[in-house]
Amino acid sequence: MPATGRDRVRTDRTAVTTRYRDGETAKALAAEYGVSDAWLKKQLTVWDVPVRGVREARLLRAQPKEPTMDEQQPPACQECDELVTAERAARTARDHSAATDARVLLRRHMDTDHRPR
Repeated sequence: MPATGRDRVRTDRTAVTTRYRDGETAKALAAEYGVSDAWLKKQLTVWDVPVRGVREARLLRAQPKEPTMDEQQPPACQECDELVTAERAARTARDHSAATDARVLLRRHMDTDHRPR
């Protein structure tokens, strides 16, 4: 008799819990194993793994996936330094609007009136 999705989840307990703790969604894991996400969340609870709430899951998904301007190239002037610092501070404060503003201003600065040191 072939193993069911639930059996495979129980067998791969360490991998499932590690991947979930590392940020993979319960929905994605459930789809991969062929079980419902409700059952998987219940199983994680049984294994004493804290299940993320809606707010925490949204914050996790909102983290930037692509490198920011300060990770792509080093700043070359004082204005660049200030804008990169402003973006970092906004990301730390989870102020996505201010972070976006700083990235846009930095790109605009780099395209038009960038003066290297």
